[in-house]
Amino acid sequence: RDGYSVLTDPNGGTRSADSEGNPMTTTSIRHDDPAIADLSPEVSGKDLRNILAGVPTPIATVAALVDGVPVGMVVGTFVGVSLEPPIVSVSLQKSSSTWPLLRRADSLGVSVLTADHSGHIGRLSGPPAERFDGIGWTGDSGAVFLDGAAASFRTRIHSEVDAGDHVIALLTVDYAYSRPSAADAL
Repeated sequence: RDGYSVLTDPNGGTRSADSEGNPMTTTSIRHDDPAIADLSPEVSGKDLRNILAGVPTPIATVAALVDGVPVGMVVGTFVGVSLEPPIVSVSLQKSSSTWPLLRRADSLGVSVLTADHSGHIGRLSGPPAERFDGIGWTGDSGAVFLDGAAASFRTRIHSEVDAGDHVIALLTVDYAYSRPSAADAL
């Protein structure tokens, strides 16, 4: 049959095989399925941005002291990558003027923002010289952390991966802290 095959668990989950390697029930989704009939194989950047805007990921800041001054930026893509060794990643626009400054720092602070920070997003995304005005922060080994973050990570750059109009920075975690009483992460 022409179409996409998806292997599904009879209980509703998706898997290709059970724990013993036995294949699961196969369901076929055909190209003429009304649910996907209007899908185009090509997706514009605008389409992708609109779709991904509905996918929850934590909003975080990446910040450090550079020449004694806090420098940082908001990142909308923060992901745990590895437990051994501990590595997280952030995605940064290549056009960023802040990332080249942060790249020089020995340590970077990653702060996962909470609902309490929602009023600060505009400032943290605004002119670089004003990003930390009126916002509480703490420095540790050159890394900068926002006060009240749901989680904080002191990191250093492990490597960078070219990813189209972005750079994915893989960051080795040297220290991590979470605040159980923090408001919900953004």
